[in-house]
Parts: sequence; C-alpha cells; structure tokens
Amino acid sequence: MRWYRNLYLGPGAAPHIEKIREKAALKKVMAGVYYITPASVQGNLLDIFHNGMLRQTLFSDGQCTDVIGVAEGRMEAFRLAGRIIGDVYEETGGFDIRSYFQSEDFMED
Repeated sequence: MRWYRNLYLGPGAAPHIEKIREKAALKKVMAGVYYITPASVQGNLLDIFHNGMLRQTLFSDGQCTDVIGVAEGRMEAFRLAGRIIGDVYEETGGFDIRSYFQSEDFMED
C-alpha cells in the first residue's frame, strides 16, 4: 500500500490518520474507514472501498492500492471523492486522475 504525500482526509478521518495508517500497516480491519484510490477499471475515475476489502484475495489482487484519500463513513467518502475530482478538474481542465497522480507522489508505509 502506498499513500499520497498530500493525502486527502475527510473531517472524521483526519484526527485519527496516524492510528489508521498504523492499523493499515498491520492489515487490521477498521470499522467505517474507507479508502479512495485511482480506479482499477479503465474508464472509471476513482474507487471507494471499505478497508476490510483488502483482506479479500479476489478483491485485493486487482485493486489499486495507491491511497489518495481516507474517509470515515460512506457519505464522507463520497464527498471526499467529489472534492478530489473537483481539484483535478480545476488544476487540469480534465478528469485524467491516473495522469494527475504520479507514482513519485506516493510513499510506502
């Protein structure tokens, strides 16, 4: 798992981000914590998924694990994804999420 250097955080997740990252490194499931990543499927913009999904081999084998944002709760995750897409559009005038977030913008656990 790699983390975006300027990680987007929902207001519910922000105060707990260090604990979230520690538990993520230990592969622990956290109730209500959602990750936002570049889409795993061409044609989509972002993926939003509960952190526990990464424990499922079938899911994790195909899932991009470059985390752009962390949210607490589904609604917060949806709002945060909207903010990310809006920021990319403002900066670039387009929606090419994969090109916007470069590999060097991420760091390992």
